[in-house]
Amino acid sequence: MARTLKSIEGLLPAVRQLRVLREVEERGSVQVRELMDHFAVSGATIRRDLDCLAERDLVLRTHGGAMARRTSTSFETNYEEKRKAFTAEKRRIASAAVRFVLDGETVILDSGSTTFEVARLLAERKNLTLITNDLFIAGQIAFDPSITVIVTGGTLREGFNTLVGPLTETFLRNVRVDHTILSADAVDPAFGISNATFAESSIKQLMVEAAGHVTLVADASKFGKRALARVCALDKVDVVVTDDALSDANQKALLQAATKLVLT
Repeated sequence: MARTLKSIEGLLPAVRQLRVLREVEERGSVQVRELMDHFAVSGATIRRDLDCLAERDLVLRTHGGAMARRTSTSFETNYEEKRKAFTAEKRRIASAAVRFVLDGETVILDSGSTTFEVARLLAERKNLTLITNDLFIAGQIAFDPSITVIVTGGTLREGFNTLVGPLTETFLRNVRVDHTILSADAVDPAFGISNATFAESSIKQLMVEAAGHVTLVADASKFGKRALARVCALDKVDVVVTDDALSDANQKALLQAATKLVLT
Protein backbone atom coordinates (compact mmCIF):
# COMPACT_ATOMS: atom_id res chain seq x y z
CA MET A 1 0.00 0.00 0.00
CA ALA A 2 2.67 2.50 -0.94
CA ARG A 3 0.20 4.89 -2.57
CA THR A 4 -1.85 7.00 -0.15
CA LEU A 5 -5.27 8.09 -1.33
CA LYS A 6 -7.08 11.27 -0.43
CA SER A 7 -8.60 10.95 3.04
CA ILE A 8 -11.96 9.19 3.12
CA GLU A 9 -12.77 10.43 6.64
CA GLY A 10 -15.49 12.81 5.43
CA LEU A 11 -17.29 10.34 3.16
CA LEU A 12 -20.63 8.79 3.99
CA PRO A 13 -20.06 5.59 6.01
CA ALA A 14 -21.53 3.33 3.30
CA VAL A 15 -19.25 4.80 0.62
CA ARG A 16 -16.19 4.72 2.87
CA GLN A 17 -16.83 1.11 3.83
CA LEU A 18 -17.12 0.07 0.18
CA ARG A 19 -13.63 1.46 -0.44
CA VAL A 20 -12.25 -0.28 2.63
CA LEU A 21 -13.89 -3.52 1.49
CA ARG A 22 -12.25 -3.19 -1.92
CA GLU A 23 -8.81 -2.95 -0.32
CA VAL A 24 -9.42 -6.01 1.85
CA GLU A 25 -10.67 -8.03 -1.13
CA GLU A 26 -7.79 -7.02 -3.40
CA ARG A 27 -5.10 -7.77 -0.82
CA GLY A 28 -6.67 -10.80 0.86
CA SER A 29 -5.74 -9.55 4.33
CA VAL A 30 -4.79 -6.18 5.81
CA GLN A 31 -3.84 -4.58 9.10
CA VAL A 32 -5.60 -1.56 10.58
CA ARG A 33 -2.36 0.42 10.41
CA GLU A 34 -2.04 -0.24 6.67
CA LEU A 35 -5.57 0.99 6.04
CA MET A 36 -4.96 4.06 8.23
CA ASP A 37 -1.90 4.98 6.16
CA HIS A 38 -3.54 4.18 2.84
CA PHE A 39 -6.69 6.22 3.43
CA ALA A 40 -5.27 8.86 5.78
CA VAL A 41 -7.94 8.25 8.43
CA SER A 42 -7.96 7.45 12.12
CA GLY A 43 -7.64 3.98 13.58
CA ALA A 44 -11.04 4.38 15.24
CA THR A 45 -12.68 4.99 11.86
CA ILE A 46 -11.03 1.96 10.27
CA ARG A 47 -11.89 -0.33 13.19
CA ARG A 48 -15.49 0.84 13.11
CA ASP A 49 -15.70 0.23 9.37
CA LEU A 50 -14.16 -3.23 9.63
CA ASP A 51 -16.56 -4.12 12.45
CA CYS A 52 -19.53 -3.04 10.30
CA LEU A 53 -18.26 -5.06 7.34
CA ALA A 54 -17.74 -8.11 9.58
CA GLU A 55 -21.28 -7.79 10.95
CA ARG A 56 -22.55 -7.93 7.35
CA ASP A 57 -20.42 -11.05 6.79
CA LEU A 58 -18.33 -9.28 4.13
CA VAL A 59 -14.94 -9.67 5.86
CA LEU A 60 -13.42 -11.77 8.64
CA ARG A 61 -12.04 -9.73 11.54
CA THR A 62 -8.57 -10.75 12.69
CA HIS A 63 -6.32 -9.48 15.45
CA GLY A 64 -5.36 -6.00 14.29
CA GLY A 65 -7.03 -6.21 10.89
CA ALA A 66 -9.30 -8.21 8.58
CA MET A 67 -9.31 -10.95 5.94
CA ALA A 68 -11.37 -11.24 2.77
CA ARG A 69 -14.08 -13.86 2.64
CA ARG A 70 -13.38 -16.20 -0.26
CA THR A 71 -16.60 -16.33 -2.23
CA SER A 72 -17.57 -18.98 -4.76
CA THR A 73 -16.72 -18.31 -8.40
CA SER A 74 -20.49 -18.53 -9.04
CA PHE A 75 -21.30 -15.80 -6.49
CA GLU A 76 -23.09 -12.85 -8.07
CA THR A 77 -24.15 -9.54 -6.51
CA ASN A 78 -27.68 -8.52 -7.45
CA TYR A 79 -28.27 -5.57 -9.77
CA GLU A 80 -29.35 -3.04 -7.14
CA GLU A 81 -26.26 -3.70 -5.02
CA LYS A 82 -24.05 -3.39 -8.08
CA ARG A 83 -25.55 -0.02 -8.95
CA LYS A 84 -24.74 1.34 -5.47
CA ALA A 85 -21.11 0.18 -5.46
CA PHE A 86 -18.26 2.40 -6.76
CA THR A 87 -20.67 4.83 -8.47
CA ALA A 88 -18.14 7.64 -8.87
CA GLU A 89 -15.58 5.25 -10.37
CA LYS A 90 -18.14 3.85 -12.82
CA ARG A 91 -19.10 7.32 -14.00
CA ARG A 92 -15.47 8.21 -14.64
CA ILE A 93 -15.00 4.94 -16.51
CA ALA A 94 -18.09 5.65 -18.62
CA SER A 95 -16.88 9.15 -19.46
CA ALA A 96 -13.61 7.73 -20.78
CA ALA A 97 -15.22 4.82 -22.64
CA VAL A 98 -17.69 6.90 -24.69
CA ARG A 99 -14.78 8.74 -26.32
CA PHE A 100 -14.20 5.61 -28.40
CA VAL A 101 -17.75 5.73 -29.83
CA LEU A 102 -18.45 7.92 -32.86
CA ASP A 103 -21.79 9.39 -33.87
CA GLY A 104 -23.53 7.17 -36.41
CA GLU A 105 -22.01 3.91 -35.17
CA THR A 106 -23.75 0.67 -34.27
CA VAL A 107 -23.03 -0.34 -30.67
CA ILE A 108 -23.82 -3.33 -28.46
CA LEU A 109 -24.15 -2.40 -24.80
CA ASP A 110 -23.69 -5.34 -22.45
CA SER A 111 -25.84 -5.51 -19.33
CA GLY A 112 -24.50 -4.07 -16.09
CA SER A 113 -24.26 -1.08 -13.80
CA THR A 114 -21.17 0.33 -15.54
CA THR A 115 -22.63 -0.01 -19.03
CA PHE A 116 -25.75 1.72 -17.68
CA GLU A 117 -23.55 4.75 -16.94
CA VAL A 118 -22.11 4.48 -20.46
CA ALA A 119 -25.63 4.46 -21.91
CA ARG A 120 -26.54 7.60 -19.99
CA LEU A 121 -23.73 9.47 -21.72
CA LEU A 122 -24.40 7.97 -25.15
CA ALA A 123 -28.03 9.13 -24.84
CA GLU A 124 -26.93 12.62 -25.92
CA ARG A 125 -25.20 11.44 -29.09
CA LYS A 126 -26.65 11.48 -32.61
CA ASN A 127 -27.68 8.74 -35.04
CA LEU A 128 -26.46 5.79 -33.02
CA THR A 129 -27.96 2.33 -33.20
CA LEU A 130 -27.76 0.76 -29.74
CA ILE A 131 -28.39 -2.93 -29.16
CA THR A 132 -28.73 -4.21 -25.59
CA ASN A 133 -30.05 -7.07 -23.48
CA ASP A 134 -30.30 -4.80 -20.43
CA LEU A 135 -33.87 -3.69 -19.71
CA PHE A 136 -32.72 -0.86 -17.43
CA ILE A 137 -30.72 0.62 -20.30
CA ALA A 138 -33.57 0.20 -22.77
CA GLY A 139 -36.35 1.40 -20.49
CA GLN A 140 -34.97 3.97 -18.07
CA ILE A 141 -32.85 6.27 -20.22
CA ALA A 142 -34.25 9.07 -22.41
CA PHE A 143 -32.24 8.74 -25.63
CA ASP A 144 -31.92 11.40 -28.32
CA PRO A 145 -34.69 10.93 -30.94
CA SER A 146 -32.06 10.20 -33.58
CA ILE A 147 -30.89 7.10 -31.66
CA THR A 148 -32.39 3.71 -32.47
CA VAL A 149 -32.56 1.37 -29.47
CA ILE A 150 -32.95 -2.35 -30.16
CA VAL A 151 -33.63 -4.93 -27.44
CA THR A 152 -32.32 -8.40 -28.19
CA GLY A 153 -35.27 -10.37 -26.84
CA GLY A 154 -34.82 -13.41 -24.64
CA THR A 155 -35.67 -14.73 -21.19
CA LEU A 156 -35.56 -12.36 -18.23
CA ARG A 157 -33.10 -13.14 -15.43
CA GLU A 158 -35.15 -12.17 -12.41
CA GLY A 159 -33.32 -9.67 -10.19
CA PHE A 160 -30.79 -8.72 -12.87
CA ASN A 161 -32.94 -7.02 -15.56
CA THR A 162 -31.02 -8.98 -18.18
CA LEU A 163 -32.25 -11.00 -21.14
CA VAL A 164 -30.53 -14.33 -21.85
CA GLY A 165 -31.22 -17.66 -23.55
CA PRO A 166 -31.59 -19.05 -27.09
CA LEU A 167 -33.52 -16.05 -28.46
CA THR A 168 -30.82 -13.65 -27.28
CA GLU A 169 -28.08 -15.84 -28.71
CA THR A 170 -29.82 -16.20 -32.09
CA PHE A 171 -30.22 -12.44 -32.34
CA LEU A 172 -26.55 -11.76 -31.59
CA ARG A 173 -25.32 -14.40 -34.04
CA ASN A 174 -27.04 -12.49 -36.81
CA VAL A 175 -25.71 -8.98 -36.26
CA ARG A 176 -22.43 -7.21 -36.93
CA VAL A 177 -21.68 -3.92 -35.18
CA ASP A 178 -18.94 -1.32 -35.02
CA HIS A 179 -18.44 -1.51 -31.28
CA THR A 180 -19.25 -3.67 -28.24
CA ILE A 181 -18.97 -2.21 -24.76
CA LEU A 182 -18.51 -5.18 -22.46
CA SER A 183 -18.83 -5.60 -18.69
CA ALA A 184 -17.40 -8.39 -16.51
CA ASP A 185 -17.76 -10.08 -13.14
CA ALA A 186 -14.05 -10.85 -13.01
CA VAL A 187 -10.86 -10.12 -14.97
CA ASP A 188 -7.69 -12.15 -14.59
CA PRO A 189 -4.64 -11.69 -16.84
CA ALA A 190 -4.19 -15.45 -17.33
CA PHE A 191 -7.81 -16.66 -17.30
CA GLY A 192 -9.21 -13.63 -19.10
CA ILE A 193 -12.69 -12.15 -18.66
CA SER A 194 -15.19 -14.33 -16.83
CA ASN A 195 -18.74 -14.31 -15.52
CA ALA A 196 -20.57 -15.97 -12.64
CA THR A 197 -23.08 -17.73 -14.93
CA PHE A 198 -22.86 -19.75 -18.13
CA ALA A 199 -26.08 -18.10 -19.38
CA GLU A 200 -24.49 -14.65 -19.44
CA SER A 201 -21.00 -15.75 -20.48
CA SER A 202 -22.32 -17.22 -23.73
CA ILE A 203 -24.15 -13.96 -24.46
CA LYS A 204 -21.00 -11.95 -23.83
CA GLN A 205 -18.97 -14.23 -26.12
CA LEU A 206 -21.39 -13.49 -28.97
CA MET A 207 -21.24 -9.77 -28.24
CA VAL A 208 -17.46 -9.89 -28.60
CA GLU A 209 -17.64 -11.87 -31.83
CA ALA A 210 -20.18 -9.46 -33.33
CA ALA A 211 -18.02 -6.34 -32.99
CA GLY A 212 -15.21 -4.74 -34.92
CA HIS A 213 -13.98 -3.06 -31.74
CA VAL A 214 -14.42 -4.20 -28.11
CA THR A 215 -14.07 -1.98 -25.04
CA LEU A 216 -14.16 -3.54 -21.59
CA VAL A 217 -15.49 -1.33 -18.80
CA ALA A 218 -14.90 -2.61 -15.26
CA ASP A 219 -13.98 -1.01 -11.95
CA ALA A 220 -10.73 -2.07 -10.29
CA SER A 221 -12.46 -4.39 -7.79
CA LYS A 222 -13.13 -6.85 -10.65
CA PHE A 223 -9.46 -7.43 -11.45
CA GLY A 224 -7.26 -10.25 -10.19
CA LYS A 225 -10.31 -12.50 -9.83
CA ARG A 226 -11.84 -15.45 -11.67
CA ALA A 227 -15.52 -16.25 -12.00
CA LEU A 228 -17.12 -19.56 -13.02
CA ALA A 229 -17.49 -19.20 -16.79
CA ARG A 230 -14.79 -17.84 -19.08
CA VAL A 231 -15.91 -15.29 -21.67
CA CYS A 232 -12.72 -14.64 -23.62
CA ALA A 233 -9.01 -13.94 -23.39
CA LEU A 234 -7.87 -10.37 -22.92
CA ASP A 235 -6.43 -10.28 -26.44
CA LYS A 236 -10.02 -10.25 -27.73
CA VAL A 237 -10.45 -6.81 -26.16
CA ASP A 238 -9.11 -3.67 -27.82
CA VAL A 239 -9.34 -1.31 -24.83
CA VAL A 240 -9.74 -1.81 -21.08
CA VAL A 241 -11.16 1.17 -19.19
CA THR A 242 -10.98 1.04 -15.40
CA ASP A 243 -10.24 3.32 -12.44
CA ASP A 244 -6.92 4.35 -10.97
CA ALA A 245 -7.21 2.00 -7.98
CA LEU A 246 -6.03 -0.83 -10.27
CA SER A 247 -2.94 -2.40 -8.75
CA ASP A 248 0.46 -2.00 -10.39
CA ALA A 249 0.65 -5.77 -10.90
CA ASN A 250 -2.65 -5.84 -12.80
CA GLN A 251 -1.64 -2.82 -14.87
CA LYS A 252 1.58 -4.55 -15.88
CA ALA A 253 -0.23 -7.79 -16.76
CA LEU A 254 -2.75 -5.97 -18.96
CA LEU A 255 -0.04 -4.13 -20.83
CA GLN A 256 1.85 -7.39 -21.34
CA ALA A 257 -1.31 -8.78 -22.94
CA ALA A 258 -0.96 -5.98 -25.52
CA THR A 259 -4.22 -4.44 -24.35
CA LYS A 260 -4.69 -0.69 -24.44
CA LEU A 261 -5.32 0.46 -20.86
CA VAL A 262 -7.15 3.63 -19.85
CA LEU A 263 -7.15 4.59 -16.16
CA THR A 264 -9.68 7.14 -14.88
